[in-house]
Amino acid sequence: MLAIELQGFPYKTPRIGQLELAKLIIEKLKRDSIIVVAAPTGFGKTISVLYALKNVVKKANFDRALYVVRTRNELDSFIREARLLETRFAVLYSSKEMCPLINEIQPAADISLEGFWLFCNIMKVRGECKFYSRLQLLHPQVVASTASDYTDHYNIARGLAEKLGVCPYFAMIEALEHVDLFALTYPYIFKERVWKSVLGGVDTSRTILVIDEAHNLFNIGNIMGDDITIEELSKALSEAEEFSIPSDISNFIRGFVKRISEARRESKDRGYKYLDKKTLCVSKELVEKLKEVVFNVMMKGLLNTGKVLTVALPHLASILELALDESYEVFLTRDYHENLVLAVMPSSFKPLKRVLERFPSIIALSATPPPQWFFKSIMKVEKEIYQVDVEEWGAKNFLKENTAIAVYVDATTSYRSRSPEIFGKYAQLIATLYNAMLSGVLLAVYPSYEVLKAVVSELPDTVNTIIESPQPLSEIVRRVKMFKKVVLNVVAGGRLAEGIEVMERGESLIKVVIVVGVPYPQPDDYVQAIATEINKVGGSSADFFREIASIRVLQAIGRAVRSDQDRAIIVLADNRYVTQSLLSRLGLSPRLITRRIDEISRIVAAESLTF
Repeated sequence: MLAIELQGFPYKTPRIGQLELAKLIIEKLKRDSIIVVAAPTGFGKTISVLYALKNVVKKANFDRALYVVRTRNELDSFIREARLLETRFAVLYSSKEMCPLINEIQPAADISLEGFWLFCNIMKVRGECKFYSRLQLLHPQVVASTASDYTDHYNIARGLAEKLGVCPYFAMIEALEHVDLFALTYPYIFKERVWKSVLGGVDTSRTILVIDEAHNLFNIGNIMGDDITIEELSKALSEAEEFSIPSDISNFIRGFVKRISEARRESKDRGYKYLDKKTLCVSKELVEKLKEVVFNVMMKGLLNTGKVLTVALPHLASILELALDESYEVFLTRDYHENLVLAVMPSSFKPLKRVLERFPSIIALSATPPPQWFFKSIMKVEKEIYQVDVEEWGAKNFLKENTAIAVYVDATTSYRSRSPEIFGKYAQLIATLYNAMLSGVLLAVYPSYEVLKAVVSELPDTVNTIIESPQPLSEIVRRVKMFKKVVLNVVAGGRLAEGIEVMERGESLIKVVIVVGVPYPQPDDYVQAIATEINKVGGSSADFFREIASIRVLQAIGRAVRSDQDRAIIVLADNRYVTQSLLSRLGLSPRLITRRIDEISRIVAAESLTF
């Protein structure tokens, strides 16, 4: 039965579990259902899911599937597999990055996303974008066919512009109605303003939503919120004065910046501090007027200079518009450089529920996907949930099979126990294991930036150290590779802890991972708001935050094992890891539980000889 139904699978020798997953999706995917798939790194979940979707769409059960990924680089895996399946597909990512016109005028990096959109609209309205004008000359099927000639997202955009002479961004949007599979990045699905402006007219009643890296659903503040720095706000105020915008708007911005600056002038805390948005005096009328003023300013600037003004006012307008949503609250925090940041984030799961209810059927994929209770007890999603773990079919989990796990119990980062002595113990652990390594990367993962700084300050000068920064991932990887061995210090749940790969000839250079403490979310006003909401709807905030900590641990240690050839030592450095609730959720079997650093060091030294 299985072989008959899955004829045409593009790989001659499927991995264990790939055909079973495809078959299950074909059989179980129906209206008002969510299939939650746990598939470890290296399993090959993309081809299994896309093959199943191709068959489901072919049977006319659905019109298409939207496959959403967190970053545009993750689109390339989708593209490779969709081409193998010889199915109709399209991809969509940053409009600014896809635009072939903007770089003819000035570097796109110098323009904010909001500023770019104003520029785009102006050029379209005036008929001055040759790439957009040519769109009406081509059928979208020609666009989709041409897209399949290229193997990555960058060359698809470049190819459409150079070969067909059309705007890649709007060409892909028009192709949506003519393809079976459509891949796009998170903002198009999870940011309401982006969804409405770009895809709001799409009939989703016969559309499947596939969420890759679905563990990110726990982090609704990151995927659905937005923020703006105090520097941007100050720049917006300067622009208001420079461009002589109406006095009521400029006075509002002046008062807005002043209130925010005063709110946390004395605080150095990097956590989120609640700010009553009623005190900001934001209204729908004011936001609409600001948007109109900004458009006029941008139009005038483009006419007078031929350049796109790199203004901050458009971003301020979008932030204020988001703050008007009753499901969102305003918070203040500080960034890596201790600069003040205003963040607007959902204080409940209602906005996420609205997104999921937009689609009749959903597939959620991850090595560490949300459990069923997350959808049922917290989000109150009224769909049938199927929970699938491909390891139950015998699929290999290289993270479990290719790692040696040690638990170090002579320290903890629990708040009541934090002290210079504890930070010194962690520094000693890191330095000792670093010295035991022959080469490679030791990834040190911390529960917060404050703990990171406290521990790193205790490391000896003989330890090569790189600290997480806002630099591009490619630049950080380049710096890491400059050393024979190095300690890369990152914060759990951040973009490095969940996204960095340090590879050389297909091999991961991360040989040791030390998880310093248990990465529970740091208590602040935003965490408290989420906890209050979860408890109010009858869920368990304790289970929720334990799940987040577990996901952060597994995602971080997964940085070291990217294929069946990788080997790594994992050190869970906190006495709380011996509790049954944490160990059972992590699904890891410790090889050693000890208070002695030298015992762990001997394992690292021995294993280093085989790396």
